[in-house]
Amino acid sequence: MRKVVVVGFATKLHGVSYYESVYDVVKRHINALSKHVEFLPPVVSVEDARAAGELTRGSFPILVSLTGGSSQLMVEFARSGKHRAVVLVGHGEHNSLPSAISARSRLEAEGVRAWIYHCRDVKSPDCGAVIGKVVRVAGAVSELLGSKVLLISDAGKSVAVEGFEEKFEAAVDVVPLEVIASKLGEADHDLVEHFHRVVEQFEFTVPKDRLGDVARFYAVVKSLARVSGYSGVAVDCFPYLVRYGVTPCLALAVLNADGLVAACEGDLASLTLMAVSRELTGYSGWIANPSAFSGHRIYLAHCTVAINMVRSGKVVTHFESGYPYSLSGELHGGVYTLTSLSRDYSRMAAGVGRLVTGGLLYETMCRTQVVLELAGDAEEIPLIAPANHHVLMPGDVRKELRAVSRLLGIEYFEYAS
Repeated sequence: MRKVVVVGFATKLHGVSYYESVYDVVKRHINALSKHVEFLPPVVSVEDARAAGELTRGSFPILVSLTGGSSQLMVEFARSGKHRAVVLVGHGEHNSLPSAISARSRLEAEGVRAWIYHCRDVKSPDCGAVIGKVVRVAGAVSELLGSKVLLISDAGKSVAVEGFEEKFEAAVDVVPLEVIASKLGEADHDLVEHFHRVVEQFEFTVPKDRLGDVARFYAVVKSLARVSGYSGVAVDCFPYLVRYGVTPCLALAVLNADGLVAACEGDLASLTLMAVSRELTGYSGWIANPSAFSGHRIYLAHCTVAINMVRSGKVVTHFESGYPYSLSGELHGGVYTLTSLSRDYSRMAAGVGRLVTGGLLYETMCRTQVVLELAGDAEEIPLIAPANHHVLMPGDVRKELRAVSRLLGIEYFEYAS
């Protein structure tokens, strides 16, 4: 992942004490939300801008227009640092916002992807809320750029893997299924015990005789992520369950609640959306299949929902195979954003709906199921969905997703909602 850096830009004409005081307020807003951000001193000259750009090369920048007359400085910064995407922040005093708009238009003309946020009074709570969006969006983008993820699969480096690496300047380590299986006997005892404590909160409708196998799978993957610095993992689960007679669904459900995004079916596009969801909402999101559409309603189903996204649940068999184990849970009620990303990472769709009901509603679908009601015609979605898998994110985060898409160079469109 890329480091997030914040740089303020100003001209001395507006007074040192003024722009430094504005920058201090912005810093306080950001520090209240994240400790993983680096601040540079204010940039007030072309020489400063070029030096700061060089210094921050390889990071993801948030550029704060402290005063007017700073647009050229921001452009020089981006040029010097070879930054291809930036977030700009402007406010309503001392011609800050006009400079931010000017910088945005000039950067875009040079091929730099830019998104701008603004508020009237930098000291206000409203501005603090705007800064919150800035931090979350920057976090989502930086999490993907330069990321390192683990794919557990026998398929090797596929087109999808190469596309992920190219799109996000990322690295995907592909580890065969048998390598993971060979490590189960040396799984970290503490992690195994943690897994058991977590899943014992759920009602078991099936015998627990294979639960230790899933616990060890969880522990091996979690240990690999710690040692190698993986920010996410995708598991090609069907070959694994066929070969070993046990599914990793519960392991992925716990990993996602732990904060390590974990996608099933080796789906790196859904892993991308889950990483974005974690940064925008604090939850990994739920990877699901759209199983049916009727009027305004969409019926979603899958087996790997994060345990912190459900209010109650049961441990049951995996749907297609009948193997242990899957989780059937009831998601918390409210509004959710429905998202999908094409397999070539070029198009993202989003829509918003309200949860109607959920749980194990039908025996003929995967074990966690949700009925989501949209404002628009849900039956149009099969005609335009970028992929079969969708990721359900808590809340309405469409505006943030639009910003993330722009900054990552992904076409964004919305389902009628």
